[in-house]
Amino acid sequence: MRCDHCSRSEATVFVELHHNIGMFFARRSYTTAAELCRACLGKSFWHHTLRNLTLGWWGTISFFVTWYYLLSNIVTYVQARVEMGRSRQRAAPVVKEARGEDALRILQPFEHNIRMQLRMGDDPSDIARDMARLHGVESSAAQAFVEQLRTSA
Repeated sequence: MRCDHCSRSEATVFVELHHNIGMFFARRSYTTAAELCRACLGKSFWHHTLRNLTLGWWGTISFFVTWYYLLSNIVTYVQARVEMGRSRQRAAPVVKEARGEDALRILQPFEHNIRMQLRMGDDPSDIARDMARLHGVESSAAQAFVEQLRTSA
């Protein structure tokens, strides 16, 4: 599966992490609920943990909610890492990047989106790189498709 934060095709796991911001008479809770790869899982875990540790304690209710969120996040993080370890052992099959006509068939539904990005002034090589990464096509095929649309516009 693809990571919801970075869009990389790596082993992912669904997690729900929370942090609390305590204020003397109010509080706010924030949640990340997503399929995350190993790198994004670590970043999100530390993001929520550091906010809980620094901003979570300021209020009576927040004091107790923060403890719950800290413990819940630690359990979720450990379970996610264990699950990722298992999925890493069952190596995912390597998917070949599409080339030629197959690449054009995959990219064709996104023609309008690419034209809009070109009109907005986005760099064609950046667009091609993103399309290749997100849709599993060769970067040269994506570059040719974007250039074809750029010259026809």
